[in-house]
Amino acid sequence: MALKVAIQKSKEVSLWKEYKDAEGNVLAEFKIRGEGYKPFRVALERANNQVTSKGYNVSTAGKEDKLYHELLLESAACHLIEDWKGVLFVENGEEIEQPFSPENATKLFNMGDIGLAIWVFVKTHAEQIQTDADKVQVETLGKSSNSTDTAVNTQA
Repeated sequence: MALKVAIQKSKEVSLWKEYKDAEGNVLAEFKIRGEGYKPFRVALERANNQVTSKGYNVSTAGKEDKLYHELLLESAACHLIEDWKGVLFVENGEEIEQPFSPENATKLFNMGDIGLAIWVFVKTHAEQIQTDADKVQVETLGKSSNSTDTAVNTQA
């Protein structure tokens, strides 16, 4: 008899996804991680903990505090996007292609005129990427058997 354990090297998965306009033209590409990415999960827990730890006493709110939705956007910007191609920021009438960085992604989500639409795009794909990766993992490993013997000993 032997206990067989499949060692998982990495649960991280990411894919390039095209962001298109209504006519189907590719505007940009984003390399998106699955939502199971551990730093993203930690960031979400910290966002929830901020709300819980600071309570509902509105009189103690300060300028440095962030709104819950800002924390969610920042979590996705910093951890779900791994890279991008074709993202231009327009500032003072000038178009500047921006390299990916967590700071630029946060700026895109929070200050961009279509930031929320891109966040929804990224979040939706992150969920689907993770769902697909989890299905493959289940198919590869198969259903695990019970870890304990559930037979009841009726002898006294």
